[in-house]
Amino acid sequence: MIPANLSLVPFSPERRAAMEAIAEVERRRSRGAVSTIYPYASAFFRRLTGSTRITIREIHHFAPVLTARELRGCRDSWLSAIDALIESRGTRCWLPLPVGAGQRLFPEVAFQQTERVRCQDALRDEKYTRQRHKERCQRERAYQALAGQAEIELAFHTPETVSSWSARWSGTELRQYDLEEMFWRWSERFPSLAPVERWMTESQPFWTVMAETDALARESTESVRQLERWMVPNKLTARSRG
Repeated sequence: MIPANLSLVPFSPERRAAMEAIAEVERRRSRGAVSTIYPYASAFFRRLTGSTRITIREIHHFAPVLTARELRGCRDSWLSAIDALIESRGTRCWLPLPVGAGQRLFPEVAFQQTERVRCQDALRDEKYTRQRHKERCQRERAYQALAGQAEIELAFHTPETVSSWSARWSGTELRQYDLEEMFWRWSERFPSLAPVERWMTESQPFWTVMAETDALARESTESVRQLERWMVPNKLTARSRG
């Protein structure tokens, strides 16, 4: 069964009267007829009650608690607001009408407003999500640039000097895990660090690894230390003259 608010001929007398009033006024205007004052409100109440007089009883359809004393001197304001409400098909609900006064006549307006708010919320959430994603990407790029700088600097150290590299970068924004990963990749190049087994140091703080590295560098022979110094990529290369 079709819901009442979706039927082509509304079951609600007020809703049917509003639709007929809009059609009547627009038909008269298309023919060039001069509209009376408050044409939509007048046509609505005439369709609804069959009377051309608009009293407080009719206005109670929009404001049930309105008293005759409150209406006195404000009748035109009420009729103007009701007229605008019907003409706009519920989108304009002005004072002195209460909020939601037109929901019985135009229930689709409440749905449209709810849907508009939902779409606005979704767009706002999407905007903030994109903004947060952008900020995360920027932070990640900055972090990777910093990590790259640390790894480049590490490449110019030998086991004799690597403890200064560790002192410089520990306590910075770089994660300790990443610093350790850099160190272990770097350590595979040097003969003096061959005795160091990573698995044996996993439960130890990194400064103990640095101490062990420094001790092994001091205990290595001069020839090994000299070799490792030449392994650092900071030497000028001879170019043949052509």
